[in-house]
Amino acid sequence: MVNRKKSVNKQHQPYQSLIATALLTGSLFQFVAPVLAEGTTAGTSISNTATATYEDPNAPGSPINSTSNAVTVTVAEVAGITVTGSGITGTANPGNTLVYTYTVTNVGNDSTKFQIPNLATTTGPATVSGKLTPSSPSGNLQYSIDGGKNWTDIPAGGLTTGAIAVNGTVLVRVPITVQAGAQTGDIITVQLGQTPGDAQNQPRSANGGDVYTVKISAGGPVNGVREASATQQIKVGNTANTRALATILKTKTAYDNAGTSSSLSDDLLTYGLSLRVEANDVTASGVTPAALAGTDINVDGTTTSHILVSDAIPANTVLNGIPIAPTGWKVVYTTTPTTTNAEAATWTTTQPALNLIKRVGFINDPSVVTSVATGTTVSGFSIQVKASGIAANTTSATINNIAQVAGTTAGDPTTKIYDNSGDQNPDNFDSTNKTFPTTPNPGTTSTTTDTQNNNTGTNSTTGAVNTTTLTVPSPTSVLNGPNGAPDAVGPNSNNDDFTNKSTLIPPNIAPGSTVDPAAVSFTNTVQNTGTSAANISLLPTPPTTAGDLPTNTVVTVSYQGLSAAYKYNGTSFVFVPGSGVGTVGGNPISATNPVRIDAVAANGGKADYGVSIDLPAGTPLSTDTTAQGAAVTTIIERGFPTPITAFIDTNNNGLPDDAATNTSIDRVYTGFLQLLKQSRVLQGTGPALPTGSTDGTFSVTPKKPAPGNIIEYQITYKNISTPQVGTGNVILNADKIVITEDGTQSPNNWALDNDTSGQIDTSNIVGSAKDSGASTIQFFTGSPANNPGVDQTGTTVSSDVTKYVNTATGQIAPGVLRTFTFQRKVN
Repeated sequence: MVNRKKSVNKQHQPYQSLIATALLTGSLFQFVAPVLAEGTTAGTSISNTATATYEDPNAPGSPINSTSNAVTVTVAEVAGITVTGSGITGTANPGNTLVYTYTVTNVGNDSTKFQIPNLATTTGPATVSGKLTPSSPSGNLQYSIDGGKNWTDIPAGGLTTGAIAVNGTVLVRVPITVQAGAQTGDIITVQLGQTPGDAQNQPRSANGGDVYTVKISAGGPVNGVREASATQQIKVGNTANTRALATILKTKTAYDNAGTSSSLSDDLLTYGLSLRVEANDVTASGVTPAALAGTDINVDGTTTSHILVSDAIPANTVLNGIPIAPTGWKVVYTTTPTTTNAEAATWTTTQPALNLIKRVGFINDPSVVTSVATGTTVSGFSIQVKASGIAANTTSATINNIAQVAGTTAGDPTTKIYDNSGDQNPDNFDSTNKTFPTTPNPGTTSTTTDTQNNNTGTNSTTGAVNTTTLTVPSPTSVLNGPNGAPDAVGPNSNNDDFTNKSTLIPPNIAPGSTVDPAAVSFTNTVQNTGTSAANISLLPTPPTTAGDLPTNTVVTVSYQGLSAAYKYNGTSFVFVPGSGVGTVGGNPISATNPVRIDAVAANGGKADYGVSIDLPAGTPLSTDTTAQGAAVTTIIERGFPTPITAFIDTNNNGLPDDAATNTSIDRVYTGFLQLLKQSRVLQGTGPALPTGSTDGTFSVTPKKPAPGNIIEYQITYKNISTPQVGTGNVILNADKIVITEDGTQSPNNWALDNDTSGQIDTSNIVGSAKDSGASTIQFFTGSPANNPGVDQTGTTVSSDVTKYVNTATGQIAPGVLRTFTFQRKVN
């Protein structure tokens, strides 16, 4: 029998604001709306005190501060539910039984109960039937509250579960029998719950097969009863390959030398861990992703089912302090040697002596978290270790570490899941052979390293080692970086950190043009990280790709009264004679080449210096791209880099060929907000586009619309500057962006009567002006278009929109692309 509902009418029902509070300050009523989120625990009291600054117009420039009385709100209970597919087991052949598993999750902000029916909707050649266990009635659904270790039949009338904690889950499995007449390729779908399009966390519209929340406390949630559903499918003839795809992620989040620079024995390293369960088959191996459930481990002398996130204590370290676990997880410890797999170790919730601990583990509390649903990332695991056992005279020590996760596929306790940290591959997937290892790997055999400390190591069945090298500072050591950040780290190392700046670009400089930019000034900071005071020298050095900096660029390095200028010849910098003249105390002196900062204090002494970069005439625009017109023959989309190398000149040859060197990049952009304008033709009330015409596709090519057709203009605006990578770098955000489209000002004429017919050539399509992001769009009329107007349409400059002004909200970060579009009908 196919179980279906005859009608479904689920409509989104908005609910009113919870609280309105009036705040009286200085005879002004300010209405404060509390910002509430489902993740905030119900009953939480949130206090808010308003502060303000303002000025007396008779005393401009003197801010006055005001502080309000405190107001509080109490977060109301908000119900939330999701249902996600967690995989299919079995082979879809006629007569066979398949098991579809689903994960129901509490995404509200308080404990709730779930109503789960003994009913699922099927389509295709299959029925809800079959026995999940010998004692179960045929066709009964089952549920599990312990991650799939134990299953209970759902009664004929459905089941109301016990209280499910926030982020807690319930697994539901549905037995399906493939009908005898099923044909290979037929699709069998099963839906648990009843929401259109499998919408999640929707207001309930009552039907018999709903999966929904049931309130626990009196009064209940302010958003009422919520429901959700999910659908999974398989083709007849296929074998289901359901698997939890778990990825353990590990980063070093902090380092502290504990205030000693001459010893490694007390250095502290902090690691952060996250567990991600994939919602999609990122392995492209035909897997149906499922939730992650527990596996049997020994905790406090009892074998119980838990998901285990573990981190071995690295060699030459001991655990320091108490590890941190996220809500719903507990910290456990083991003294079992790391030669034993983590899940086979003996674990305890009581912390042993720190020097005896071999691994720290985190296990889910089954009363809160029974499984981790697909598409979920659990963060907040953290441990700190202290260097130990390193000889007193050791100047360098390498600390290696890999974290692991162990569990099973929800609904399939026989499919063991293991993953090691350091890469993006779930389940230690072998991307070469397209296989999943069946046994855990302790990580001790890994030969790859996560060099960026961001889990981007080479995909491997053994993970990638998180490596930190502890070093005792040498007598000569230097750092060089952006202003105030000499220890900045770039995309690869602390030798490609950077500061980005842009020169001013005059108006009406078309793509493909060249400019003669004004010089751009930078402030950089050097730091003496050695144990002895040092003289630090500074030189511009050629970029990695010599052609990235225009020939004849002049770079001037200065410190206090000293300066030296260098001209770039396309391959190297040449000192400009006579440029190194400065003053100290009003007295002229000759600067050395290179400029040198003398007697910088040991153990962290810092000094700021200046750099001026003057790009030559004929420099292209940084925003140029071939897509902007035939005049542009190359893609630029970058700045022009000048590496500045700081060094301690121990061999006194004036060159940065010493052991103590460090480089930072000062990069000049000739503009960094790229505007790309394209158009396309829509039919509108005019004739259809000719067969084979490309006018209906956005491009920069000319178009041929007919009267009644609509021209849609699209302006893509993109911040082409380098995004933030590493730490401490200075990037270019585009702020206060205002895009103007004036159809009355040359070279534009789309809002004029060019053919003197008595009406303007194109008219605004009301409602068509839109930005892909948040913005304010203003409309103007007239010619010139200086009269504020509204979004209107007409055939004259006074009755139509002749200018659009789009003001973007907030900042546009590097790499971000947005679009502004509007439409004009050809009159």
